[in-house]
Amino acid sequence: MLFLTIIVFILILGLLIFAHEFCHFISAKRNGIRVEEFGIGIPPRIFGIYKENGKLHFFWGNKKVKTESTIYSLNWIPFGGFNNIYGMDSRIKEAGSFWTKSIGTRAKVIFAGVFGNFILASLLFSIVFASGAPQAIEGEPPVGAFDIGVQIVQIAQNSPAEKSGLKIGDKIVQITTKNSQNQDIIQVENPEDIQNFTSKHLGEDLILTIKRGNQVFDVEVATRINPPKGEGAMGIALTKIGRIAYPWYEAILKGFEYSFWLIGATITAFFQAIQGVIVGQTVPGIEIAGPIGVGGLVSQMIDLGPIYVVQFTAILSINLFILNLIPFPALDGGWLLFLLLEKIRKKPVKLETEALINQIGFTLLILLMIIVTFQDLQKLFLK
Repeated sequence: MLFLTIIVFILILGLLIFAHEFCHFISAKRNGIRVEEFGIGIPPRIFGIYKENGKLHFFWGNKKVKTESTIYSLNWIPFGGFNNIYGMDSRIKEAGSFWTKSIGTRAKVIFAGVFGNFILASLLFSIVFASGAPQAIEGEPPVGAFDIGVQIVQIAQNSPAEKSGLKIGDKIVQITTKNSQNQDIIQVENPEDIQNFTSKHLGEDLILTIKRGNQVFDVEVATRINPPKGEGAMGIALTKIGRIAYPWYEAILKGFEYSFWLIGATITAFFQAIQGVIVGQTVPGIEIAGPIGVGGLVSQMIDLGPIYVVQFTAILSINLFILNLIPFPALDGGWLLFLLLEKIRKKPVKLETEALINQIGFTLLILLMIIVTFQDLQKLFLK
């Protein structure tokens, strides 16, 4: 399972980065900017290929090649891709250079990357809606709904549910009392079935039949007589969820609509988190995860099924869209901020100053990643 999680995580990360860099590449080409190299994966290079004078040229390794054409390369580290856009870092002003173009054209090339993440997310959401989007169901299930069940959507920390190994996304199919004498058993159809059953058996150990992806198994869970406020006897929140598939033409529209909605919801949650930090309050449900935390979530999505992996990838792509637009050095938003300053000042920020600011920004991002990864490790080993 660990090996599968690593492979899927690499594929997800690679797809997100590739979509971002490919759109930078297409935008640069369309606007007459030379791309020295477009690579799949991260160097060191395995091999490269380019076309010159009507002929294809192939070479191995990190050999330096003098050519005006774009080198297309395959690299050893399997994470997405990259662009070497001519003159972008050095400010060379020659034919085909990034810095020979207008501020508007340069902004389009920079913005194209984040736009690529938006397009990827919208297409992935479209696949989810066409295949059957998981969504909450209130009352009678709509026509065409399938895979309906009562799903765990939240688990309280240190609760009996967490200690029993239950996971968010698990569906509770059946619930039974452990005591063989006067055994009570019900088939679960609504969240109220579980709430009513546990209220009759507070303090007892219950057997929950769980469906996780394609697996069905039993889990023993204790119930608390006096649980903390808002947690319930087992420490879980439940919702009735089913999947609803849409025709492809509706699915595409819904995919883009959902991406716009998710952008607004994510930005709102971000500002709520900032406000919470200022006033010293924690906003429930908002957490920052590093690679290890995301890897753990990928593992959960694999358990739930392929459609959840696709949906999770789309959500990550939207988060990258928003993150990269933040006007912070070393991010696309930082580049756009420099272009805005150039527009206002009628001249660009000095190259040395820009390079220093970007280096500081990149260092801070690395430090943040280290801190978040350390927090992920703490959560992992303190479980």
